[in-house]
Amino acid sequence: MKAIVYRAYGGPEVLQTADLPIPEPGPGQILVRVCTSSVNPVDVKIASGKFRPIMRARFPQVPGFDIAGEVVRCGAGVSGFDPGARVHARLVDGAAGAAAEYTLATPDVTVTMPADMDFATAAGLPLAGMTALQGLRDQCDMPLHGASQRVLVIGASGGVGHLAVQIARAAGATVIGVCSGKNRELVESLGAHEVIDYRAADPYRDLAPCDIILDCVGEAPGPWLPRLLPGGRFASMAPVAAVFLRSVLNPITRKKVRAIFLRSTAADLRFLDELASAGKLRVVRDQRFPLDQLRTAWERSHAGRAVGKIIVDVATPT
Repeated sequence: MKAIVYRAYGGPEVLQTADLPIPEPGPGQILVRVCTSSVNPVDVKIASGKFRPIMRARFPQVPGFDIAGEVVRCGAGVSGFDPGARVHARLVDGAAGAAAEYTLATPDVTVTMPADMDFATAAGLPLAGMTALQGLRDQCDMPLHGASQRVLVIGASGGVGHLAVQIARAAGATVIGVCSGKNRELVESLGAHEVIDYRAADPYRDLAPCDIILDCVGEAPGPWLPRLLPGGRFASMAPVAAVFLRSVLNPITRKKVRAIFLRSTAADLRFLDELASAGKLRVVRDQRFPLDQLRTAWERSHAGRAVGKIIVDVATPT
């Protein structure tokens, strides 16, 4: 099979095309023909060696976690996934493997795609969508129905942020999105009640205190805490050292600072699929690249200016 791999730590320049054997599904595994994938900033960070102490690459490493494709066959003990079924998943940590024509997934993170969902949406949704969902629900205690909180989303036009805006709005929260002025109309169209251009002079002067601040960029929490109501939550999907240091004080402070660590679950992915099928959640597509241009896709992601999700077309659906 055709795949993109890296054999040493580094930036996008370490990516290279390779011919690898098609993996054989073992017990509890599903062999998936990958039609579409997507790029996430964590892909580049892992390849850089930044997470080496906790997440070592296995060279040659096939990167990428988001897949949408078709079931080829299943290993022993797997049921409910017939050959040809359209599925998507966020692959588990330590496995990766999305940047290849075939990969192995497990039933606990894989779900059948809704009939009305296309492969690009299915590939763009898992990692970013579950990060947004778990950040709001698990780290910020936002109910998924009847929410009354004021939710501020920093990086509201990015891969995680644009989905967080929609999830919070669907839950009933009042949503304020922070982005550049050129993305104002997009973030408003996603359901934000208010949009703040962070490049404006004194952009937060009139911002009323919020119950939840979801940081999708990697900000230090200190300057944001005065903008939280008592009992408020600040959660970061890209936590800097200050997030971990400040979180130590959580037991003795009313305002909590938390880091988001994604847990891939089929249940959460099904919830996101239901929102999408109900017309309450859409994946905004930044750019699409063929697999052999993954390096260019990574460079765009690393630049930090993508709006929505970067999609990678791996193989044509049968």
